[in-house]
Amino acid sequence: MLGLIIGFSLLLTGVVFLIIGLVAAKRAKAAQSWPTIPGRVLSSQVIEHESTDSEHGTTTVTYEPRVEYEYIVMGQAYTAKRIAFGANRFDYKKAEEIAARYPVGAQVNVRYNPDKVKDATLEANAAGGKLFLILGGVFGAVGLVTMVISLFSL
Repeated sequence: MLGLIIGFSLLLTGVVFLIIGLVAAKRAKAAQSWPTIPGRVLSSQVIEHESTDSEHGTTTVTYEPRVEYEYIVMGQAYTAKRIAFGANRFDYKKAEEIAARYPVGAQVNVRYNPDKVKDATLEANAAGGKLFLILGGVFGAVGLVTMVISLFSL
């Protein structure tokens, strides 16, 4: 019975990862056809996030490149913070590399959703999208195999 519970949990985790990866990829693909307009970077920094696993007491530190930019559509000014779809936390080196591409005051190309102008991005890709899909497939497969093995050993 425990095997079924573990297998189902792994399968469910895999499905969640797959959904996250597919949604990010779908949104990034849609953004490729959005209009592009000039914008300007207002702030660019790397934010540290620390989380502690309550079960094991281990602390994990991740870093988020945070870029705020402005753009004007039909005379109306907007600000946004999305760099890309998908994952937004990385190791320090990767987060710094991303933030460095967008220094304060720099001119940038902003892609905005014509149906919802406040929805904008600097990059039309899904950061970490492939990783979510791979993890989803692995977790889902392991969960399914665990459930099948558990059913045959009942």
